[in-house]
Amino acid sequence: MALPTDEQNAERMRLLVDFTSQSLGSDHPSPFGSSIYDVTTEEVLAEAFDTVMRDCDPTSHAEVNVIRKATKKSQRLSLRGCVLYSTCEPCPMCMSACIWAELDAVVYGAATMEDANRYWPQSSDMTPQELIDRVRPGLSCTLVPHVERSLCQQLFLRCDEVRTKRLLQLPPNRGESLI
Repeated sequence: MALPTDEQNAERMRLLVDFTSQSLGSDHPSPFGSSIYDVTTEEVLAEAFDTVMRDCDPTSHAEVNVIRKATKKSQRLSLRGCVLYSTCEPCPMCMSACIWAELDAVVYGAATMEDANRYWPQSSDMTPQELIDRVRPGLSCTLVPHVERSLCQQLFLRCDEVRTKRLLQLPPNRGESLI
């Protein structure tokens, strides 16, 4: 199955940034957004943003939320034939979920340690590629990094400005850079 073109990836990332920007007006703004597209129909299957603070659930990252929505909507556990888009490089938990969901590819914008960690300190520096390198034979997931990276970086900056202006706190243990 053919993966999306560079142009399709860029357009989908721009749409995702627009979608994720909607969270900036909420009580729990987040720069982390994710969407899943069906490769065959080229239609968006689901969209979500990070709801960790709203749900008081450390697993409610955008990628996990969108996988939950997509599997529920499609009524299938495997998302083969689908591509996940994320405004940021997935953390180890989210990349593991992508592997378990059998996504064909993960396309991301901002880098975790170089970009996101400046505003949202991270708990781990393990890369998605390190996890992919350890998958069992027969499974694969293609990584497409830094699509519309500067646009995603701007989203992080805008979210940090909103959080600072509204005196919103980062999650516990995220006030100082951990790495």
